[in-house]
Amino acid sequence: MTDQPDCTPAMHAPALTLAPPPSRPLAGGGVARRPGRAASLALPLLVAVLQGCASAPPVAEKAVATPAAKDARPVSKTVITPQLQAQLDAAMALVKAEQYEQSVEAFKRLAAAVPDNAIPPTDLALVYEKLGKLDLAEAQLKQALELEPANPVASNELALLYRKTGRFAEARPVYEQLLAKYPNFTLAHKNLAVLCDLYLKDYACAISHYRMYSQNAPEDKNVQIWLADLQARSGKKEQP
Repeated sequence: MTDQPDCTPAMHAPALTLAPPPSRPLAGGGVARRPGRAASLALPLLVAVLQGCASAPPVAEKAVATPAAKDARPVSKTVITPQLQAQLDAAMALVKAEQYEQSVEAFKRLAAAVPDNAIPPTDLALVYEKLGKLDLAEAQLKQALELEPANPVASNELALLYRKTGRFAEARPVYEQLLAKYPNFTLAHKNLAVLCDLYLKDYACAISHYRMYSQNAPEDKNVQIWLADLQARSGKKEQP
């Protein structure tokens, strides 16, 4: 298999929603908040969705807030007022309209308004990536992870950025730290498998995480093709 580029991503910006804090402990060591005291932002929904990849070689994907990632939902201490929610909606509308420079300023204002929340710097990083400003994107993702270590979306984006810039060895521990906290985060298993398979040539790692991904996403039939191809390239028989 040759090293194939990712399919061209298309930016989508569905409205951010508010999720009431849970009244029980969260998976992955999260801290439950008392109902009525605060609201938590949902995972960033400023995402890139791969298109036309039905028969393509394995490619890494952007993180999306889906039921498969339900154990990877971050909890924020920020109280979201109607005014802040309106600012979030306005920033997302700018992205949807491809007014990226204006959205940068909007997310900067949000980051200043809620400095303890990882969502604005993560979304800001995604916009910077769209503008090709990878150094600024990296700085924002690292800031988000300082606020919330192992944030699923920020971690996935940082690892993808490392991979995009050829820093494969740096990408791996980002995924490993993410999976240590959220072991059932399906997308991270797939992306780590792709990294180990196509870039690090660590076939044992790739097989292990392709298997984990397959268990959690049985509807994706491509993974068995990837495993068979990996077996042929590595000269090792894949055990069921």
